[in-house]
Amino acid sequence: MDRTLLRKVQLTQLEILREVDRMCRENDIKWFLCCGTLLGAVRHQGFIPWDDDLDIGMLREDYEKFCRLAPEKMNPRFCVQSWYTEPDYPLPFGKVRMKNTLYVEAKSKVFRENGFYIDVFPFDHAPEDPAAQSAQAVKLNDLFRLKLMKSGYQPWVEKDRINWKKRLGYLLYQLKARKYSQEGLAEQYDALAASCPEGNTICRQRGLRKLECYPAHWFRELGLCTFEGEQYPVPKEYDAVLTAQFGDYMTLPPEEKREDRHQIVRVNFGDGTEEWSIDQ
Repeated sequence: MDRTLLRKVQLTQLEILREVDRMCRENDIKWFLCCGTLLGAVRHQGFIPWDDDLDIGMLREDYEKFCRLAPEKMNPRFCVQSWYTEPDYPLPFGKVRMKNTLYVEAKSKVFRENGFYIDVFPFDHAPEDPAAQSAQAVKLNDLFRLKLMKSGYQPWVEKDRINWKKRLGYLLYQLKARKYSQEGLAEQYDALAASCPEGNTICRQRGLRKLECYPAHWFRELGLCTFEGEQYPVPKEYDAVLTAQFGDYMTLPPEEKREDRHQIVRVNFGDGTEEWSIDQ
């Protein structure tokens, strides 16, 4: 994706963020920038120049409140997409989409809505014991893979090729997924993800084989940080969060690693301009 197109993509995602911020402020829902978007805010005061997505986080209580209220409270130009709203949605986190646009990933053409989006990650309390964390991660990852297969997601698609090792690794999950319902897999995942009592550790829900855990107190207080000329919430302990996630996060990566990661194949801004089909 060339830089001019990428910048227009980023500004469209920023429009979604503004609406999420408005809706959350008016309904007392706490949220914060996270992941690469938090890094961009701290290091670049905006998007990482080569980043092609936007990530925010919420503690589980706020996430569920957000998903519940958004259909009524959000501008109808936007919609929340999760497995609460679409039973065949495959991911354990939500997206806020801009309707009447297209932002299509090669491996995930299964969504009912395929417009521009920002990701909304729920954060749950997690076991403090590393062995218990590992055990929970394995169970969550198995449920996640079953849900991917049930939903027709294709994680083995990498750019314009098939990763055959991944493809073969998912065959058993494809067979096992036939025994489950979409709703049942989502309910099992969320019940396990939210099963830990409040404690000193939280994790971001992604369904991976290793939980992404942090001390809970890093997220208890929020501050503000400039992102694209506006002030948005961030964890007050953002330095600790970014160091844990990225290490020396103020040092730029090598040129060859400065690339978009989401294998976008179709882009349409819904504004009457041309639609882009992007070669991977």
